[in-house]
Amino acid sequence: MELQESKQIITEAKNIYLIPRKEPEAVAATLALFYTLKELGKNVNLIIENVPENLKFLTPSLDFISYPKNFVISIPNKVAKVSQIFYEKNDEALKIHLTLEGGNIKKDNIAFYFSETRPDLIITLGIKDYAKELSESLNSFGFLLDSPVLNVDSLTAGETENKKFGKINLLENFSLAEIILALTKNLNNIPIKKELAVCLLSGIVIYTDNFKKNITADIFEVAGSLMKSGADLQEIVKNIYETK
Repeated sequence: MELQESKQIITEAKNIYLIPRKEPEAVAATLALFYTLKELGKNVNLIIENVPENLKFLTPSLDFISYPKNFVISIPNKVAKVSQIFYEKNDEALKIHLTLEGGNIKKDNIAFYFSETRPDLIITLGIKDYAKELSESLNSFGFLLDSPVLNVDSLTAGETENKKFGKINLLENFSLAEIILALTKNLNNIPIKKELAVCLLSGIVIYTDNFKKNITADIFEVAGSLMKSGADLQEIVKNIYETK
């Protein structure tokens, strides 16, 4: 039921923001979903501070990933009256200069945030408590507030309980990679492409600690199918565990 509802809300959305939990398995699964949504022609943005060093091989370049573009610096008029603004840019930095007619600006008076079109849909991956885990991010990404949320999470043993904060809660007793694979097949009934297979198999390698835990027959079946789709297990393990 949730899988069909997830398909419907994604199909209807045009502007989608992805927010992964700050851990490698969620990032790998999110990149897989990013590829899928791009393939479907969606405008996709990824809210993440940085891609972990050992997962950068999953992206052709960091420029490929869409981040929010409109960054706003706000100074209240009651604090200071700005009469002129100009900037200088060199190879090392961008400097913004303000000329004041009155008042005095302190660091605490300046607000920094992103200003973007309100997304049609937010998809979280591996997030347990939306308000708690994203409190700092939501201060900067205020435009995300009040948008519908598709909450995707794994309910495997030992995990913290999910707060079921989404409009739709796609919560399954499988790894995030397996959940995203099922969602992808439901959304896009075409053969899995190599870049998607690599992201998903990377998520499974992380989830199983290179097939040392959380082992099921389904895990091996999924891993085998992803390898048939072009994912190189040895290369994935090398990048994840040998990257300094």
